[in-house]
Amino acid sequence: MPALSDSQHDTFNNPAKMACREGNFRVLREAALLLWENDARTRLRCDWCELMGATGLLTLDLLEREGVLAPGGFVGIDLDPVRIDGFRQRRPDLKWVAGNLYERLDAPELANVGVLNLDEYGEVGNRCAQVDFDLIRGLVRRGLDAFGEFALFWNQDLDAVVRRRQGRGLALRRHADMVCEALKGSLPRREFTTEMLLPPGGEKEVDSDFVGVLGAFEVYRGSVRGHRMANLRVILR
Repeated sequence: MPALSDSQHDTFNNPAKMACREGNFRVLREAALLLWENDARTRLRCDWCELMGATGLLTLDLLEREGVLAPGGFVGIDLDPVRIDGFRQRRPDLKWVAGNLYERLDAPELANVGVLNLDEYGEVGNRCAQVDFDLIRGLVRRGLDAFGEFALFWNQDLDAVVRRRQGRGLALRRHADMVCEALKGSLPRREFTTEMLLPPGGEKEVDSDFVGVLGAFEVYRGSVRGHRMANLRVILR
């Protein structure tokens, strides 16, 4: 079992990844208060936005099985216009956007987004992630203005940093720092601190091949080939 991530061979269609999707939904139902139409939390009053890839329909299937989507309340985005055209033909009742999310943030299809599943293979702690997060801050603020809350699920590659001889734990701490810095001044009720996202001493746990929930992160193996992902789950308000 290799110690490093290999995105050419890893797959997003496996039990561990499905458990992660289910965990996102569980946190949304348990922790979000204002994104739902009623106290029973049976129907969202905002749109769910998903980076599709080849398996984004599995998230859509989960949400539809639970019956929580508002009419037309799913936005799928992908770089591949052919893939998006296929989704659009299959499900014309939903919203579809072809292109880079960071270049399409003003698309009308994204106007009602209150949940973003940023499911990507970016490297934890990479400075490019800071740029990406700064770009989506406008989407977060728009959701906060519309609903009073915004749910962000951000899935990143944890083990890839070893290729550059960096420690996984320190990289995840740096990642938490970047998230807090990007959100600074954006939240009306509170500011996040890095300790809220990753508990003190969490670096040691991550370096010890930890798998499980650690603060706001779920660390899990993305496939049987053994790489780990760090999935951030935060409800912003």
